[in-house]
Amino acid sequence: MDVLKLSKYQEKSYEEAPSKNGWVTYGEDNLYPQYLIDLYHSSATHNALCNSIAYMIFGDGLQSDDLETKLAFEKWNLDDHLRRACLDLKIQGGFALEIIYSLNRESISRVNHLPFENVRAEQVNEADKVTHYYYSKDWSNTRQVEPERICAFDYHKRHTEPVQILYITPFSPGSFYYPKPDYIGSVNYIELDKEVGKYHINNIKNGMAPSFSIHFKNGVPPPEERNRIRQDMENQLQGATNAGKFIITYSDEPDRKPDFEPFPLSDADKQYQFLSQEVTAKIMVGHRVTSPMLFGVAVPGQLGGGKELEDAERIFGKNVIEPYRRVVLEAVKVIADASGLKGVNGLESTEQTQLSKEPEVPKLCEHTGTAILDFLLPKGEDGMGEDWELVTEAPVDYDTDHLAHVAFKFAQRVPGDAGRPSELDNDIVRIRYRYDGDVKPNSRDFCKMMLKGGRSKLYRKEDVIAAGDIAVNPGFGPNGDDTYSIWLWKGGAYCHHRWIRQVYLRKGNKKISVAEARRIISQIPDEDVRRRNRIKSEDSMVSRRPIDTASRGKLN
Repeated sequence: MDVLKLSKYQEKSYEEAPSKNGWVTYGEDNLYPQYLIDLYHSSATHNALCNSIAYMIFGDGLQSDDLETKLAFEKWNLDDHLRRACLDLKIQGGFALEIIYSLNRESISRVNHLPFENVRAEQVNEADKVTHYYYSKDWSNTRQVEPERICAFDYHKRHTEPVQILYITPFSPGSFYYPKPDYIGSVNYIELDKEVGKYHINNIKNGMAPSFSIHFKNGVPPPEERNRIRQDMENQLQGATNAGKFIITYSDEPDRKPDFEPFPLSDADKQYQFLSQEVTAKIMVGHRVTSPMLFGVAVPGQLGGGKELEDAERIFGKNVIEPYRRVVLEAVKVIADASGLKGVNGLESTEQTQLSKEPEVPKLCEHTGTAILDFLLPKGEDGMGEDWELVTEAPVDYDTDHLAHVAFKFAQRVPGDAGRPSELDNDIVRIRYRYDGDVKPNSRDFCKMMLKGGRSKLYRKEDVIAAGDIAVNPGFGPNGDDTYSIWLWKGGAYCHHRWIRQVYLRKGNKKISVAEARRIISQIPDEDVRRRNRIKSEDSMVSRRPIDTASRGKLN
């Protein structure tokens, strides 16, 4: 009689132990980081939370008011490497960066993200300090692929050790060399989530039919024959395409026919439904989620009102996102200090998660916001009609905005006020501006209305500028005035929107084709051409989102 043994779950060990090779192993098989990656790929809930939280940590990337620092960050492509580091920080609890010094050793030449799972710490020295790390792409095969020994980050050793590893390990109770992820307490539930998925897959593959036992009454055949019979039965019954099939048996005598004894159906579906809900809840707790609605998970009995969601977002940002950001920012400051850089402001929040420590700023109040919209929206056009073709579309740039005006070389301005032409219009060219950017739940009401339905109306430049004469953000304008330029400052401090210029050409005109118009606009005219055509450059703020300026749109 074949006897099946019941499976027993063995929790994965994350112990730290010195090895004879010099490095400290992480986990019983030295593959605990790889195990965490396997969990990341195996659970849909866990995967989505890791990705979303890592995205929140990174936000819009690093910000700096110092030009030299900005250039250094761009040279290192630091944003891209930190984006990966943020995901490592969430999955593994820490991250590693490779620091490469220049040939003269006076500055940092490159900064690279190193996959956290590929790095192991060397045993500490007499001063309880880790001086070196080991790097390997395959820790399961160290006999054939010898790990590379690399110096820990130390600016004073740059002349002898031009390649170093900056290893970020936030404090974790019970650990010395390796950090633990914040969801460590819910690892068992992440494992359970994976197993629930396997159960449903196998249930489908087995035709969603009840299990049964088969009893043969013609003696016990040899092992080879038993294996053949088992294989034949599995081929007939297993798989989603075999659902509803039947088995034909043959017997010499009625009393020797096989018995098929089905197992009674249980409430397994209800049990797994409960498990699925329980697993999701426990994984959320492990990730310290204040409200599942932040991640698109509906909660029975809760309507998900804006105030409730805002409170949950604020608490989650303060308790989870900001501490993570401080870890990342400290690492960046270490690199910046070693390079003599300054002015590192930190990771900037996206509009989805306004979680950085930004001061409270005035916003468009209901009264003044309504006043400006009442003035501007009726003047907007839904489109230019079938007689006009869009030639170019680009953010307004004070260095290149005059390119849109070269159409003055082809035709005289249309007389009169038919169709409310802009001073930039003529008989074959029209220039309009649209409000541009994404709408988020916490966007200002002004910006939401300007982008209602996901698209902006088209406006004449004169109307946008005239909107600045309406009192908005009282006392927030230059020198305490009640007005400021919507053309330049859009929705106000920290606004993520900008103006886009569109150039339209009348279809079928005899003076210029669309291809020729695009060719001309793509060429920057010299100062003489600009002067002859009365071209005026725009202020640099027209093309910039207030959030991208040094002051973030705040005025004195």
